[in-house]
Amino acid sequence: MINFINNLKLFTKLNITTAISAISMILATIMFYIITNIFFDIIDKNNRSKAEVQQASNAIIRLLHQIDYLTINNAIQKKKNYLENSQTIYKKISDNLSTIEHSAYLHSDPDAKKILQNIRARIQGYRVIASSLPEEVQEDSTDGLYAIMALSSASQRILQELEILNKKIDIIAKENIQTLNQDIFYVKSFSIAFISILILFLLYTNKLILSSILSRVELLKEEILSFFDLLSKKREDVVHITQEGNDEIAEIAQIIDNNIYIATDILQQERADTQLIEQKVAEATQELKNLNNEIEATQREIVFTMGTIAEERSKETGDHIKRVAEYSLILARLYGLSLEESLLIKNASPMHDIGKIGIPDEILNKPGKFTDEEFAIMKTHAETGYKMLKHSDRSILKAASILAYEHHERWDGKGYPRGLKGEEIHIYGRITTIADVFDALGSERVYKEAWPLKKILALFEEERGKQFDPVLTDLFLNNLEHFLAAKEMIESNETISLSAYIEDFNRVSLYIKEEN
Repeated sequence: MINFINNLKLFTKLNITTAISAISMILATIMFYIITNIFFDIIDKNNRSKAEVQQASNAIIRLLHQIDYLTINNAIQKKKNYLENSQTIYKKISDNLSTIEHSAYLHSDPDAKKILQNIRARIQGYRVIASSLPEEVQEDSTDGLYAIMALSSASQRILQELEILNKKIDIIAKENIQTLNQDIFYVKSFSIAFISILILFLLYTNKLILSSILSRVELLKEEILSFFDLLSKKREDVVHITQEGNDEIAEIAQIIDNNIYIATDILQQERADTQLIEQKVAEATQELKNLNNEIEATQREIVFTMGTIAEERSKETGDHIKRVAEYSLILARLYGLSLEESLLIKNASPMHDIGKIGIPDEILNKPGKFTDEEFAIMKTHAETGYKMLKHSDRSILKAASILAYEHHERWDGKGYPRGLKGEEIHIYGRITTIADVFDALGSERVYKEAWPLKKILALFEEERGKQFDPVLTDLFLNNLEHFLAAKEMIESNETISLSAYIEDFNRVSLYIKEEN
């Protein structure tokens, strides 16, 4: 059967399931309709037969009451029309008995037949008593009374037989219902079995069709994957597979196989040329990388040199900008900035005071406190540095322009030159502010002595949330050992290990310089 399915067209395979499903539904619907109509007919016929028999039985009871009255009334009053009326009633009673006797509802039941025979015999006896009643009543009142009692007794027995018949009718009705329920159970069982067989057949057919399609698709997939392996140089040749059958999958597979043959030949012919191109591209790429690295190194050198020039004009050592750069790198990494952005801040930080080039020496190097006019001039270095750098498209110089512009802004908005507040200040400016202040307070300047460490830390705790970003301040204070270790290495001219501050802060030896 699998070979037969393989040789079918794909459209036919996919429609087999639909056809079987449709046929199954039609057959199940027709069978359910026929069975339902049969049971409805049986139930309706049973109900009509029962109603007909009960109606005839009830009619006999009513007629018996009428004949009782007519017979006794005639015996007492000698009604002339008694005979005609009584014959009519007897005729109706006989007709109703015939209706009951010929009913299909009771026809096959021997007990019911026996009850009907008893009723007919008792009615016959009733007629005999009724015909002699007038003479008995007229001849002797005592005999007449006994005759009336005998007539009533006969009537009562007929009613009792009719009551027995009605009970028998109820019993037959219950038996018929039980029989119908049993038949319905058998029919339901047959229907479920039939539909189950159809479903199993449908599932089996579906499985065969799906298995056929998947197996052929899997072969096609293997050939296509082998071609991609050839493209990725994982194998040297393609696994060519011939699809049997005449369906659409086989036709598509043949087309793909032919194209793969052609593509394989072209690929093998061009692979040598491609390798040569890749080699040239690799050489050009490496040359571009070297050139880019050289440009970046040149930028860093220019930035550092310009920063050094600004620091030397203010009589500060070059170590200041080195320390500020390292502190900025450490704090940026602690804050969670990426390695690339952290290094950008480090490389740009030497330019944070580049604007001091425009400040006169007598103000820049004044050993005492600035006057208000001098301080106003001094504050212009932030905006001057920004204007010097803002037009550059280089990432380092753009970052340096931000640092120059905002490293004197305060978290509480009381800084300069723009009075920015909180997160309005760029993260670069907030980081460099802490690094610059920490190093400036700990270094000797022309206008002050170096502060001891405890005094510096007290200032940071006091200015947390005022001058400095509170989050950055906490990071700085909680990781002070890294900043002190970096300071010591710079001052001892040791080579800074970036991994100590970038990859794993726990590798830095704990160093806290105690000062009184």
